[in-house]
Amino acid sequence: MKKQSDKWNLAFRASNVLIGALLGLALIYVIQNEVNWSVLLGALTAALILAGINVIKVRMTRGAFPNSNEGTDKHVLKFCFKSSHILLGVLFIALSILNFLGVEEVSTSILWCVMIGYVLINGIVIIVISRK
Repeated sequence: MKKQSDKWNLAFRASNVLIGALLGLALIYVIQNEVNWSVLLGALTAALILAGINVIKVRMTRGAFPNSNEGTDKHVLKFCFKSSHILLGVLFIALSILNFLGVEEVSTSILWCVMIGYVLINGIVIIVISRK
């Protein structure tokens, strides 16, 4: 049986992140007389994400996910490895072709769209594989 404090370990870490950021900001304010708000916003975002993950982890029931066998896990792992290498290969080939055609600049938003699309397609395929 886990102790109550073990369950809320991430939330405790999140509060420590906030306390550390506030102490660091106070120290910088005393030394330099200015406050960097991006540090506070970044620490607050990290703390909220950690606390949210912890709440989901504690509130989730054990029987919410079906058990998977080793064969399914191996297939999912193989798919993840192969698809990531194929994506990197396609990106390098596409960037090489664009460079060969004389395109000197490629927008990073296009690259981000490709990466987000890869994550979405990869997630959908992994869900389909794990359901079989």
